[in-house]
Amino acid sequence: MRFLLTTAPMHGHLMQLVPTAWALRAAGHEVLVAAPAGFDPAVAAAGLPAAVVSPAVSMEQMIGRDRDGVPVPWPADPAAKIARSGRGFARLAARTLPGLRALVRSWRPDLLVCEPTEYAGPLAAAAARLPWVEQWWGLALDPGYRRAAAEELAPELDLLGLPGLPTPDLVLDVFPPSLQAEGVPPRRLMRHVPYNGSAVLPAWVHEPRDRPRVSVTFGSVMPAFAARLLARAVTALDRLGAEILLAAAPEVVRELGELPRSVRSAGWLPLSAVLPGCDLSVHHGGPGSTLASFAARLPQLIVPGASDTPAYARLVRERGAGLSCTPDDLECDAFAASCRALLRDDSPRRAAAAVAAEMSAMPAPSELVPTLTALAGAAR
Repeated sequence: MRFLLTTAPMHGHLMQLVPTAWALRAAGHEVLVAAPAGFDPAVAAAGLPAAVVSPAVSMEQMIGRDRDGVPVPWPADPAAKIARSGRGFARLAARTLPGLRALVRSWRPDLLVCEPTEYAGPLAAAAARLPWVEQWWGLALDPGYRRAAAEELAPELDLLGLPGLPTPDLVLDVFPPSLQAEGVPPRRLMRHVPYNGSAVLPAWVHEPRDRPRVSVTFGSVMPAFAARLLARAVTALDRLGAEILLAAAPEVVRELGELPRSVRSAGWLPLSAVLPGCDLSVHHGGPGSTLASFAARLPQLIVPGASDTPAYARLVRERGAGLSCTPDDLECDAFAASCRALLRDDSPRRAAAAVAAEMSAMPAPSELVPTLTALAGAAR
C-alpha cells in the first residue's frame, strides 16, 4: 500500500513522523513525504523519499504575514497568539494545497498521515475521498488553532464544498497518558520513538566521566536572541564545573565566539543519540526535546519561549521531573542554582524514569502498522 505523509516545513514536526514512516517501510509499504521546496533535504536526510508540493515557505511568510504580504501584529493575549499561529499554518496549507492535490492524483496514495498543524493534507484527502490519520507530537492542540485555521481556509473549504476542516479517521497520540490533557478526543496511543537526526556517535558519549554532563539546546526554531541565552547558560554551567553539550545551529555557535574548554561539543547534535550519556537536559520546552529527555530518564530545566513551550515547562514541574526558569534568570545565580539542585537531587530523575517506563509500555509504531493498513484497505 501507499502512505503519504504531510508536514509543515519544521524539523520538530517532521521528526515525529519519521518513526511511523520507517515502520511502514519496514513492513513493505511505499511511503512518500510531501513538503514545500527547501525542506526536502531534511526529509531525504531522514532516509525518506520527498515530494515538493510548493515553492519554499519561510516561517515569516507563514506566520508573520497575511495572504497579501501585510505584516501580522504579534498580540499579547494568549488566545490571540493561538489564533495567529492557526491562521499562519492555514496560509501554509493554502500554498501547498494545489501541489498536494496534484500529487494525490498522480501518486494515488491509499492513506494520508498528517501532523496536526498541516492542514492541506486533510483537505486533499477529503477531496479525493481518502482516509487520513492525524499524528500528534505532544499535547493536544488548543481548539483555537483549528478554529482560526478554518476561518483562514474558508475560500478553499468553499471551493471543495466542505463545511469545515475534515475530521481524521484516526488520531495517534505519542504523549504519555498521565501527562496528556483531560477531555481530549478518542485516540490510539503510540510510543514516542525519539528521532532527532542521524550522526556518527562519538566514543566519548558513553565513556566514564568524572563530572556531570549537561545538554543545552533551544531547538531548531530559535529566537533572534538565542545566542545570547546560550552564552549565559554556558557561562553558568562552566562555573559549576559541568561538561557541556551545546546543540545549536552552526551559525548560532559562531556568534558565541570562543567557548570555554568545558564545552565538549557544539553544533547540531541528535538528542536521541547523546542524551543517554548526559545527567541533565536544558532546553526550550519543545515537545520533541521534552519527550526525548523523558525517554532518556533525565531531569529537565526548561527555559520556555514562544508557542506552547510554557505548557511543557509546567508539566515537567508538576510531574516533579524538573524545573523551569525565565530567560532573565540566565543572567543571575538562579539558573546555576537550579542546575545544581537537579544534578544533586535524585527525585527528579526518578520521576523522569517513571514517565520513561510509561512511554515504554505504549505500543511501538510497528504495532500500529496493521491498524493503518486496515484503515487504508477498508477505504479501497
